[in-house]
Amino acid sequence: MFFPENRIGVRLNPSLHESFGIIATEETIPTFDYIIERLNDYNLAYLHLSEPFTDVSNVSFLVSNIAERYRPRYKGTLMINNGFTQETGNKIILDEHADLVAFGKLFISNPDLPTRFALNAPMADWNEDLFYASTKEGYIDYPEYKETIDS
Repeated sequence: MFFPENRIGVRLNPSLHESFGIIATEETIPTFDYIIERLNDYNLAYLHLSEPFTDVSNVSFLVSNIAERYRPRYKGTLMINNGFTQETGNKIILDEHADLVAFGKLFISNPDLPTRFALNAPMADWNEDLFYASTKEGYIDYPEYKETIDS
């Protein structure tokens, strides 16, 4: 089956290092720079980038602020993720470093996340031990937020 390119998204993690068996090198960022700039040649639905999963601030050849680096390089819709809160997600959009923010873990543990954001309600904690498990536990058993009225 053929899909038009504007229905395809690409997800990359330029500063992935010491996770999932990946070790970055001095060629990693220049390679991602080239790939991401070439993606401008396509009418993609979006480019989804991840901020680093590990602290790379002491790795001189990696980038700690992925959205800030790649927003000027990528001209299409840019989505960013990894560790954002409502406040930091709003800031990265207001600062025009991304068009969209993905809240993966926060959405897993807060299936009513937009409501919680609107109410400034507390967030439920996720159970990372259950991620990618073969059971429903950890995915569909998180409670919805119930607003209480103090009398």
